[in-house]
Amino acid sequence: EASLRRFFETLGYRAVAINEGLAVIFSELEDQNFTGIGISCGGGMCNATLAYLSIPSIMFSITKGGDSIDRSAAAVVDEHQTRVRVIKEETLDLARAPKDKLEKALHIYYEDLVETLVDTLRRTIAGAEKLPRTERALPIVLAGGTAKPKGFRELFERTLRGRSFPIEVAEVRMATDPLTATARGAHIAA
Repeated sequence: EASLRRFFETLGYRAVAINEGLAVIFSELEDQNFTGIGISCGGGMCNATLAYLSIPSIMFSITKGGDSIDRSAAAVVDEHQTRVRVIKEETLDLARAPKDKLEKALHIYYEDLVETLVDTLRRTIAGAEKLPRTERALPIVLAGGTAKPKGFRELFERTLRGRSFPIEVAEVRMATDPLTATARGAHIAA
């Protein structure tokens, strides 16, 4: 971030960093007055933000993402990480039973990522000292390449609904285009 900031400043721009979760909110929650929870599940990390009227109240990241899923599943089944990534991105369906040991490993690591993400979200919101007051349930929008496999949204929602949650959730939905949501949101913020 610091390197990119310096580079853009040498070109005459004033660089301002934006959390990927907030970028998802800007991209996908205009109809909700930029109020809700945006989660960007990327290759290296998952970044989440709860914002009210575009003002972030809570932001956090977990250091699990698509790359760690690829690496872990590849090691378990003794397969090349690139092949695992291709299978994950092109054919993985988390809504159906795994058909082989690679898919089983991918399911296990995806479940671990989602459980960590949901538990961290729950604990972070429950531990927040000041949350904005709102009478309405908040939407959650998922984005990023790691969220693209079929069944990811359903896995996330099932995990979320299986735990007590400190706020009411209106819906869990995917970004219109999960791969470009953070870029579109950063553009809107700019």
